[in-house]
Amino acid sequence: MSESNFNRIQIDSDVTHRLKMLKGATGLTPNYLARIGLCFSLNEPRPPNPEEYDNDGQVFNRFTLLGEHDALYMALLRERLLQEGYEDPNEVLYDQFLAHLNRGVETLQGRVTDLSDLHGMIPAELKAEQ
Repeated sequence: MSESNFNRIQIDSDVTHRLKMLKGATGLTPNYLARIGLCFSLNEPRPPNPEEYDNDGQVFNRFTLLGEHDALYMALLRERLLQEGYEDPNEVLYDQFLAHLNRGVETLQGRVTDLSDLHGMIPAELKAEQ
């Protein structure tokens, strides 16, 4: 499925539960948490396995989920897919987007118990600029 063919995203049912837990712990909305998770997953060296996740969870409008930075997130994902050897990233874009999103939320849920944990995950060089 190409980028232009998906506006609605349905995440894994377990990941939906994890987002609810993270929202309760941090006060952040699921779309912000999902964006953070997506970035964490894109930074992981190994590719995620789309077959590990179901499509029985929460449904998001893609542009609500990614906000005004939709093009940036899609460019980051495409670059990652090119680095992994996909000749045409658009062929796997939707499946890989979902896999990274789901894996990223799982990663967050394992590391975050409250909002201060997210602050602790920011690299020191970025904190110095504040």
